[in-house]
Amino acid sequence: MTYPDKREGLARKVDTAAQEAERLGLTTATLILRMARLEIDRAGPDEVESMPRNNPRGKPN
Repeated sequence: MTYPDKREGLARKVDTAAQEAERLGLTTATLILRMARLEIDRAGPDEVESMPRNNPRGKPN
């Protein structure tokens, strides 16, 4: 079962993070986040559903 709003919610979070990274002058982070947004836009509904919500065990920057 897919949730239609999940794609938009995820896209908004990525956009917000990209704007903040750009504001802070984090060029590489901004580029990565913009690329992530493109992947979200191109992903099919099943792929978006399987994307992780967050990564609490991820490495810190």
